[in-house]
Amino acid sequence: MRKKMFWALIALLGLCSCGGGNQQVTEVSTVQEATYPENSPVAKYGRLQVKDLQLCDKDGNPVQLAGMSTMGWQWCGECYTRESIETMVKDWGISVLRLAMYVEEGGYNETPEEFREKMCNFIDICGELGIYCIVDWHILTPGNPLDPKYSGADEFFRFISNKYATKDHLIYEICNEPNNCLEKNNPEKPWECTKDTSVTWEMIAEYANRVIPVIHYEYEAVGAQHPVVIVGTPQWDQLVDACLKEGMCQGNGKDLCDSLPERDARLKFDNIMYAFHFYPGEHHEGFEKDGKKDYYNMYSYIYDVLGRLPVFCSEFGLTNPDGDGPIFIDRTDKWLLLLSGNNAGKQLVSFCNWSFSDNERASSALNPGACAAKNWNDVTVSGDYIKRVLSVINKGVNDTTVLKESNLYTK
Repeated sequence: MRKKMFWALIALLGLCSCGGGNQQVTEVSTVQEATYPENSPVAKYGRLQVKDLQLCDKDGNPVQLAGMSTMGWQWCGECYTRESIETMVKDWGISVLRLAMYVEEGGYNETPEEFREKMCNFIDICGELGIYCIVDWHILTPGNPLDPKYSGADEFFRFISNKYATKDHLIYEICNEPNNCLEKNNPEKPWECTKDTSVTWEMIAEYANRVIPVIHYEYEAVGAQHPVVIVGTPQWDQLVDACLKEGMCQGNGKDLCDSLPERDARLKFDNIMYAFHFYPGEHHEGFEKDGKKDYYNMYSYIYDVLGRLPVFCSEFGLTNPDGDGPIFIDRTDKWLLLLSGNNAGKQLVSFCNWSFSDNERASSALNPGACAAKNWNDVTVSGDYIKRVLSVINKGVNDTTVLKESNLYTK
């Protein structure tokens, strides 16, 4: 049985436990306990918490959520309806949906009330279906969460946390992919950065230390446990352990990364997770530069990081980082197996695939026109793969075409 084989493999690797650790963990609140559909993920796991390295359920047992991410609602709005989300739950078997609300790029800052209303509608649908949702403040350009263009974060998170503090199914992602791009103004190549800056962990931490207390205040006001909060990391959620290293070393070679002084600049709140994103067209075993073979091996790097920090993979694709290019099935297998206990911390890492949409890029899960036709199972190569993965992990389907043991990473 594929499900049994997969989890037998994970059991051999040894699970990360939910006991002990350095993070302060509040008791799970039973104040105004919400009701969710019987046998749904939220009914089963309840209000989530973080202990040591691991995302855990209300009783302290390890949890691995697996689901999808939306694309920008301003571009693919017809893809996100009650019917499409119901299909993702019933046919795809998702346990979590990441609600990627762009702030710039024609998003929240254009019409805040409209986007808040959409966010609340999606949160409500997820709750009624009994799945978790990630409230994603999706910054992109500029890449600094402290930029004045993102000054509405406090008000937005105050509104959402005030409205939903008694609910169990919300996870907060307070800044997507902090990065060094300050400006993109080449209409012929909108993906190219035309003005760079430098975004460090210190900047992200300053932002997090401002926004997280806003969320916590609303939860404390109703006597509820603090929610799980995912915090972005430098370089498009690639430098996951920046809070543990002095300096930034991505792209400079493993020898330099290893030589950076250690520090402990982790956030001091409970229930914090650090974001990691991968796209296997670029993020894999590394390449040679200046005669060095192990030039930034991402598998090796994240393998070690997962023994030091609690991580949530809130976005990944099967393609290049721009969402296009070839589909890398075996590399993605290797990543998902690594996130499923095959790492230094035996950590079960939750993940969301980018993206449930029908645009022209290879990372889209649906074929062009599928959303207009309301054909939520008209999948691309990427969509077919991730649908199979979700069925194995969340539904126990026997499928030997994905998560192949031959793709297990060995360090």
